[in-house]
Amino acid sequence: MNGRGLLAVTVLAAWGIGLGALAQRELSRSDVERLAEAAIRVSPVTGYSLVERNGRHVGFTSITTDTVPAGLQITDYAVTNDSTLPGGRRVEQVVVQASRSLVLRHIAMRDGDVTATATVIDDSVLRLVRPTATGADTSRLTFRPPLLVPFLVPTVIALGASPSVGDRHTWDVFDPATLSVRRATTRIRAESSWVVVDSAAWDAGARRWRGVHADTVTAWHIVEEPAQPGRIDGWVDETGQMVASRGARGDGRRTAYEVAFENWRSGASATAEPAAATVDRRGLPLRRLVVLARGLPLDRLKATNDWQQVAGDTVTVADAPVRAKASGYWLPPQRDHRARFARELQVEPFIEVEAPVVVAVAKQLRAREPDPLTTARVLARWVVDSIASDVTPTPPSAAAALRSRAGQAGHRVNLWIALARASGIPARPVLGVLATQDGLVPHAWAEAWLGGTWIPVDLQRGVVPADASHLRLQLGSPTLLPDIERVLSRATLTVLDREQP
Repeated sequence: MNGRGLLAVTVLAAWGIGLGALAQRELSRSDVERLAEAAIRVSPVTGYSLVERNGRHVGFTSITTDTVPAGLQITDYAVTNDSTLPGGRRVEQVVVQASRSLVLRHIAMRDGDVTATATVIDDSVLRLVRPTATGADTSRLTFRPPLLVPFLVPTVIALGASPSVGDRHTWDVFDPATLSVRRATTRIRAESSWVVVDSAAWDAGARRWRGVHADTVTAWHIVEEPAQPGRIDGWVDETGQMVASRGARGDGRRTAYEVAFENWRSGASATAEPAAATVDRRGLPLRRLVVLARGLPLDRLKATNDWQQVAGDTVTVADAPVRAKASGYWLPPQRDHRARFARELQVEPFIEVEAPVVVAVAKQLRAREPDPLTTARVLARWVVDSIASDVTPTPPSAAAALRSRAGQAGHRVNLWIALARASGIPARPVLGVLATQDGLVPHAWAEAWLGGTWIPVDLQRGVVPADASHLRLQLGSPTLLPDIERVLSRATLTVLDREQP
């Protein structure tokens, strides 16, 4: 070996040794060291979220991080409607005092008139004090350091080194709701783009605040395992702020202060589909549905397809056919496929296929998945999980739904279609009736070209294909749903038979 070869081997060996040492250092870091690294990225900030239950705006929360002489103070404050309490409101507050490296020192809790404090008295003991009518009830809880509170766990994970889907983290957590310590294991379930409203303006016509500016952020879905009500379940962005959450209070969604607080305080918040508040629009899970449709022009409607047959005035709906792999094309689609389905892949009013925010979300959700069926299911589940049910006077725009993360059935339909088309999946809106516990109700959903046929997509449950509870009557935008309602008002629909799984 000549001198140049020896030098090359020496450089490579040194590089390998250095890389191994770096990997060993990374793997051997303690939880305390990882926590300190995340703490460096914590910045003073206040984030506001509205709280919803069953689509109703029932309160607001705020999480404030402040720097204080002794380190950091993080305050979680929430006010929500509760008809069982005097005044009809529940006030909760948790104030955490920690070192600059996020080592917890003291926690003060208030839930209405009930208060408690918890103080770390050494590296692994927490002294809990609960005032009572006869004095103070004091107990000691042991933990494995470092100790966190539930709402700090997503922040620490997001601010750590390179969060990735599938990562698991385990911490001891003091839960203020139960006044107990538990070992919490969380997993990063998904990564996605979110549109977060950060400023609002007063809408004099609607007499409520509306978001006027939004930012697109990357967020990770962090869930405690096993998933249970009241456990950690939320989306957190790369700054460590919560974007959305689910918990005992309800569903939280970060937004501008005026939208979160002022709309709730003034009672100006929209509620979920008040005109049909008693209707379960998720539909019944059915394998087969037979409907006698008298007075409907079935011969002029698009009521016949591969899973739906018409015989006179009787319509029989079966489970839509679906194959494990989509036949005829893969993603991204070829030029001949795009030419064949040009209409079902193009931009339309309220289906903004080429909007940057739509393209970004579609690209991130599809990743490198070549199977259209799998992608269709991912998109449907994401739309259902990400778009809260909320009445809005705006047209069913896909881009608007992404910006506000809220909307009605039409918003979800057009958003899913826009994401599907941006991914290369031919998709179209359809109108018809949905079989629910309350009978047959007008409804809008989507269809996608999968496996050589048009497959219905349920955007209330996020299921592809939709089940036999969906009886298609017409192709068309959700904006045409009132026309279908007028046609149905002159007809009589009777369920002759239905078969559940």
